[in-house]
Amino acid sequence: MSGRCRLGSDVWQPLVAEWAARWGTPGLESRLSVEISTRLRTSLGLCTPAQTRLRIASFLLEAPSDLLDEVLCHEAAHAAVYELHGRHVRPHGSEWKNLMKLAGYIPRVRIPADELEALPPAARRARILWEHRCRVCQVSRMAGRPVRRWRCARCVRAGLSGKLTISRLAGP
Repeated sequence: MSGRCRLGSDVWQPLVAEWAARWGTPGLESRLSVEISTRLRTSLGLCTPAQTRLRIASFLLEAPSDLLDEVLCHEAAHAAVYELHGRHVRPHGSEWKNLMKLAGYIPRVRIPADELEALPPAARRARILWEHRCRVCQVSRMAGRPVRRWRCARCVRAGLSGKLTISRLAGP
């Protein structure tokens, strides 16, 4: 199995069509493809606007429909922002927030833990975090994956390599 299956367009297209009309992006629903992904584990959804593709985590099919609708709206709003403003806007900036409000949702990036309780155990498992720490000044950044290209900006400005030490931590 490839890890993905198609979500029936009869389910999501009417919702996206309604939002798209409010957003000034009529026909957005016909330009998007929506897939259910078994590979998404720590994210509820993912938008690739240049490819007009939305991916939704498979475990959301077992979640309350309100949560699935909100995640679909969240990702569709990213695609609409891309169509309206191009790629030079912040992912969860004011443009995205305005579209979420127009669709009737609170523009939020994270779902509170108490709402995630309704999800299956696989969706609630502890997330792995990676600490990226500067060897010289000890400044650190956290990420959900190791990012080897990151450098310490302060040390690079001082003429040093800025190379970070990456270590795996158990998440919250």
